[in-house]
Amino acid sequence: MTGRQISRRTLIEQGMRLGGFALAAMATVQTASAADKLCADPKAMDGGQLGIRESLNYVEKSPEAAKTCGNCAFFQAAGDGCGTCMIFTGPANAGGHCDSWSAKD
Repeated sequence: MTGRQISRRTLIEQGMRLGGFALAAMATVQTASAADKLCADPKAMDGGQLGIRESLNYVEKSPEAAKTCGNCAFFQAAGDGCGTCMIFTGPANAGGHCDSWSAKD
């Protein structure tokens, strides 16, 4: 044989590293798409619903990764990255946040 030979062990190790990078990249893309999803359309809400959200400083994407609606005691997940908040009785993003955030027990 000519050229450089690669051992089977090196080939397997490199393949596993590449597979790990691919899985991490896919997880990042899926997480980003869920966090970027708009769950609550402000145009479809009445003034009362908008007022409650504004007074609680609700945002669709939490500035703190540990304090998201998905981790809040008042959030009920729907399975598509969205759910319902018991505080403002309407749709909320699992990646969102508001001032009434409370850790799940």
